[in-house]
Amino acid sequence: MTHTPTPKEIFKAYDIRGIVGKSLTPAIVETIGHALGSEALARQQKTICIGYDGRLSGPTLAAALSSGIRKAGIDVINLGLVATPVVYYAAYQLKTNCGV
Repeated sequence: MTHTPTPKEIFKAYDIRGIVGKSLTPAIVETIGHALGSEALARQQKTICIGYDGRLSGPTLAAALSSGIRKAGIDVINLGLVATPVVYYAAYQLKTNCGV
């Protein structure tokens, strides 16, 4: 997989934030997904849950994230449009140990 350079300023204390189409593109999100998937694989995880909020960019960025995670060899459960607590709940109930 070709890795897109990722601007360090999008990484905050507890999340990743950027301007969609500028500092946060599908290619950058795919690279982040691959890194996350690689770390999950190293920790012997098999599956990651992902969800997104109501912003118009959600489905596109979720697809890019999912692509990167899958390229690392991890399965993805796409929860679709959900509230953040649903991702936590799904990760717990589905025993994935990881939700984004």
